Amino acid sequence: MKSLLFIFCLFIGGAVFSQETVTLSGVVTDSETNEPIIDAVVVCDSTIKAISDINGKYAFQVVKNSKHTITAEYYGFENYKAEVVVGNADYVHNVTLESSDNIIDEVEIVRDVAKLRETPIAFSNITAKQISEDLGTRDLPMILNSTPGVYATEQGGGSGDSRISIRGFDQRNVAVLVDGVPVNDMENGQVYWSNWDGLSDITKTIQVQRGLGASKLAITSVGGTMNIMTKGIDQKFGVHVKQEVNSYGLYKASFGLNTGMMKGNWGISLAGSRKWGSSYADATFDDAWSYFFKVQKKFGKHHLLTFGVNGAPQSHGQRSTKLPVSVVDEKLAKQTGINYTRQLDSVGNTSNLYYTTASIGARGNKYNPNYGMINGDVFNEKVNYFHKPQFNLSHSWNPNDKFNWTTIAYLSVGKGGGTSMKNTPARDTTTGLYEFQKIYDQNSTSISSLYSTTEHSSSNYLRSANNDHKWVGVITSVSYKVNKRISTLFGLDARYYRGSHYQTVYDLMGGDYAIDNSDKNQPKGLGNLGYAMKRVDDKVSYYNDAIVMWGGAFGQVEYKKDKWSTFLTGSLSETGNQRIDYFKKKDLVFADTIMRQAVGYGDTVVYNGRKYTNQSAEARAATTDRKWFLGGTIKGGVNYNITKNHNVFVNVGYLSIAPKMNTVFDNNNMPFLETRNQKVASAELGYGYKSKKFAANVNLYYTLWKNKPPQYTPTVVTPDGTFSYNINGLDALHRGIEVDFNYNLNKKMNFEGVFTLADWKTISGSKVYIIDNNGLMVDSVDFSAKNVHVGDAAQLQIGGSFRYEIIKNLYVKIRYTFFGKNYANFDPLALVGANKDRESWKMPSYGLLDFNFGYTFKVSKLYFTLNGGVMNILDKVYITDSQNGLNFDASSAIVFVGMGRRLNFGLKIGI
Repeated sequence: MKSLLFIFCLFIGGAVFSQETVTLSGVVTDSETNEPIIDAVVVCDSTIKAISDINGKYAFQVVKNSKHTITAEYYGFENYKAEVVVGNADYVHNVTLESSDNIIDEVEIVRDVAKLRETPIAFSNITAKQISEDLGTRDLPMILNSTPGVYATEQGGGSGDSRISIRGFDQRNVAVLVDGVPVNDMENGQVYWSNWDGLSDITKTIQVQRGLGASKLAITSVGGTMNIMTKGIDQKFGVHVKQEVNSYGLYKASFGLNTGMMKGNWGISLAGSRKWGSSYADATFDDAWSYFFKVQKKFGKHHLLTFGVNGAPQSHGQRSTKLPVSVVDEKLAKQTGINYTRQLDSVGNTSNLYYTTASIGARGNKYNPNYGMINGDVFNEKVNYFHKPQFNLSHSWNPNDKFNWTTIAYLSVGKGGGTSMKNTPARDTTTGLYEFQKIYDQNSTSISSLYSTTEHSSSNYLRSANNDHKWVGVITSVSYKVNKRISTLFGLDARYYRGSHYQTVYDLMGGDYAIDNSDKNQPKGLGNLGYAMKRVDDKVSYYNDAIVMWGGAFGQVEYKKDKWSTFLTGSLSETGNQRIDYFKKKDLVFADTIMRQAVGYGDTVVYNGRKYTNQSAEARAATTDRKWFLGGTIKGGVNYNITKNHNVFVNVGYLSIAPKMNTVFDNNNMPFLETRNQKVASAELGYGYKSKKFAANVNLYYTLWKNKPPQYTPTVVTPDGTFSYNINGLDALHRGIEVDFNYNLNKKMNFEGVFTLADWKTISGSKVYIIDNNGLMVDSVDFSAKNVHVGDAAQLQIGGSFRYEIIKNLYVKIRYTFFGKNYANFDPLALVGANKDRESWKMPSYGLLDFNFGYTFKVSKLYFTLNGGVMNILDKVYITDSQNGLNFDASSAIVFVGMGRRLNFGLKIGI
């Protein structure tokens, strides 16, 4: 028996020996952060299970020369599956998990997220990893210049003053959503990036949808949509701190904390930052905070409740004045064909300029004409300060895989403004700075005995244009999956906005009070002179409210079958606008009539035998009727996946966009003579290719935009007064081709590229009629802008980046971006008479070379990430923004120039 047992053991041992094993191992990482995932469940062939360790590692013993199926799961991530073939040696197979948005996160239905090879639109995704590697201390839009059709600039160089255009449409016509909530200003469509300074720290993904996009809301996504999604609750606990600094003295400290999923299905995410120091241009300081808080609770299996708040109280100095090219840089001026000396002579001899003289020469690209000195300290007349916290409360009910009902209620409360001098100061021709000291000295000694024999009167002072607002809204949507092929969605969108606009005394600059009688209801005359004496924070010049009400409904039907996916989206909205002016004479409201702006201080009106004043019960602040406009959208598209690698899509759409508040009523509370909806028709054709190593997209688009509104409401001075007017009939055609690709040469090297060639032109003219306060025509303007290129948006874009991971977690990245075919912005009302249809000045093309690096290493349980970069390595001087001058050429244009070479370094420590 012992002999038989011995022989049996030899047989079994030989069998095992004949099937030698090797190690199949790897690391499980998060695709966005590239950090290891602890406690992920990795399974081999559905039988052998391993748990990733503190370094994310897993390992199996498998037979040589065999094939295996590896699966991996972790909460908050999509399930992973791959086939692995093992040879005669140990084999490494790393697992990268993609984050899933449908675990403990807001649903994508409200966020309007497009999906690759499914949603038939052109879009690009910017991940948190890309933001961390490339952005540094710059404004968030600047990272998007690597996206097709996007042109972002830092304008004057103040922190938070960036702007963005997509396909030639400025950001008033690009919808910006944060977690599905629209944030474009309800009155003019603008987005002020300084109000969102902390977004770069909390953004999970930015999806840039070009063209009409996938949004179901009736928003002004003419050029595209920036869909910013903030971070939800991570799969595990994490905390980090980060310190950044750049070469011109701007510092940023930030932190983040994420509890992960806690007992009871709770999760909390916190983040905050402090930014301070100098911006690039002279006297452009930054003093900013940001905060972010999100708490989520999952009730049972079907309900998710989320509350979030984020804000960024800030104050920063600005450079808002564009300059003649020769004032900035001699070499740049000569490159553009300018007679350098002649232009400087012109600047030096023009009393309202005096930026420099021919003998002194160019001031350099940091020169800021908006500041001076007072008592030895820097004094910038242009300071922006604002705080706009936004509160979101959302609930999602998902009882089964067919039905979802999601509601978001939000509140935004903004307060702040921007400063400027009441009167333009004199300028020192030697330094090029404002002579603020002379103003200060005069104010601190001036006595106006009519008002006070002891206090000093400020004849010139710093004032602030304030724009406070309260904005509440709710978006609710119900989606229902009829069957495997058909999905439907219906929803409502309601908003109420009230903005208060007023000017206040910000700094009396050595004096004690200023004189202002702009308020027509303010007591006047002897004995009432004290009412005209205005102190710091008192209202001056103007004070009015704008009320915008919005109600809308939207719906979508999607159909998917095999290789086909289609959608049809429609929305209908009604917008109401009303203006209330507290400084105009008051209305008198009677049962049978309204006397508008009838009584100011001291006025008396007799009606039906009775006398009325501005103190009568029938008196109210000057108020317009509410004007309502109907708008709507209809969009549809088809995607066809030809093979697993190739797909094509087409989409078409039509938008009717209600006019913004600033084109409905003028500053006299008068409705504009004629206000029309914007009409946008668009079509797009796209092709995509995707394989394991290479992906590429090609898009062709054609967009016709009718009744394009001006950037600012123009005014005209007549013998009867100053009147504002609206422009209708200005049409534009935007068309172009976009190409982008991504090529993974191997696991360590990646190359990305982008190419855009466009033709964006205005194609019409119009005749504008100007009316007075009595509704009578006082003037007209006949202009034509046919085939004039759209300004301030580069129509040629070529870019590429190369990323190389030298060793694990040590990377370098170099990026080159070229912009060309960029024309100066133009005023259509300058295209009259001999200047009808006159082309704008074409700015010089430019290319920028940037470099970034980073290294992550671990000490005990702490992760350290050191990263940095050099922007504009070649220190190129280039023009980013321009406004046409009288001669439509380089010598008469005024410009902003881009920032020179600058460095940025950061250190992040976390667990």
